[in-house]
Amino acid sequence: MLNDLRVLDLTDEKGWFCGKILADLGADVIKVERPGGDPGRRLGPFYGDEPHPEKSLLWCAYNGGKKGITLDLENEKGAQTLSQLVLNTDFFLESFSPGYLTTFGLGYDDLSQINPKMIYTSISPYGHTGPFKDYPASDITSMAMSGLMKITGYQDRAPLLLGLDQSYGLACTYAAIGTLVAHYARHRTGRGQHVDVSIFECTVLANYLEPVRWEYEQRMVDRMGDRFSRGKGSTTQVWRCRDGYVTWTMMGGEVEIQRLKAIVERMDQEGMAGYLKNKDLEAVHLSQLSEEELRRWEEPIQNFFLKHTKKELESFSNEKNLRLCVINELDAVAESEHLKARGFWQDVEYPEFGRSIQCPGYLFNAPEMNPRLRFKAPRIGEHNEEILGKELEMLKYEPV
Repeated sequence: MLNDLRVLDLTDEKGWFCGKILADLGADVIKVERPGGDPGRRLGPFYGDEPHPEKSLLWCAYNGGKKGITLDLENEKGAQTLSQLVLNTDFFLESFSPGYLTTFGLGYDDLSQINPKMIYTSISPYGHTGPFKDYPASDITSMAMSGLMKITGYQDRAPLLLGLDQSYGLACTYAAIGTLVAHYARHRTGRGQHVDVSIFECTVLANYLEPVRWEYEQRMVDRMGDRFSRGKGSTTQVWRCRDGYVTWTMMGGEVEIQRLKAIVERMDQEGMAGYLKNKDLEAVHLSQLSEEELRRWEEPIQNFFLKHTKKELESFSNEKNLRLCVINELDAVAESEHLKARGFWQDVEYPEFGRSIQCPGYLFNAPEMNPRLRFKAPRIGEHNEEILGKELEMLKYEPV
């Protein structure tokens, strides 16, 4: 879809995924690293548990489909070389501290003079304006500042960070959207623009529920672990079963009560309905039940789940449209029959590993999109000769 567009990707791990999205959409993405490689290459896990800049699986996951060159931007020659590449660039991605690239004549105002049509996308902790713009930050900083950590975890423990760098993923997604919106605008105006993405603000947007709850109920809900606030009480969302865990939420409303009734009916067939057997479920509003009463409802349901395997409960859910879901281990995700049928997993050859690596293959299906990954993540300076040599006539190019 973006086959005729070129991207210079100067991001670190905060912005890798943005370039990956554009690469998966067909753009020619050139990852620009410092000599010796992006510091993110030293982040694990590593293939074979061997720490090495060419064996970071994190690097491979977020940089597949990109080409790679090395440039020292703090060196005048390196900055000039990048400026030359900008002449033939559509999108420029960077995640440095605000003002850093301007020091070397590589800020938006500088490069837009060279290529007014280029879209310059910056991903930084707090954006390029505002009182926090120069503050350093990490994923956990953004999660904490956004309020998401305050509602994640259990009340009797400290706030909890979500797994992996979720704030970076959110910011990269919005950055890709912003870049493509600016690209659309360029068709009308003929000019590029600066897309300024704040990781903090993107993470705040993910906290979609609590501001609404405050507006409606004028109360704050503390961390509840695997439970979900429901009026006067809360209901569990994670249930143990015979061989693992499933997720299902007891909710009110006409449709959800019918689903609850289907579970109670099956429980009754097995002599396990207990307290719920004679309850008029349609006459009760779950949000008006106390915490004690809700837990009393949950006890026979939990006993019913414990009697059955994940597969049995999943089959029952599909039959009755209960929206119950198995909580998979990662091996089950890798072996998913559905993902295999859709060609989601694809093998990408990594000669440096002596084998192929199974990778996610595409973002979505579309008639004009090739769902095949084009190539692996680049080695350090792998495409110096191709890009800096042939394109810039620097056949004897040496990294600077």
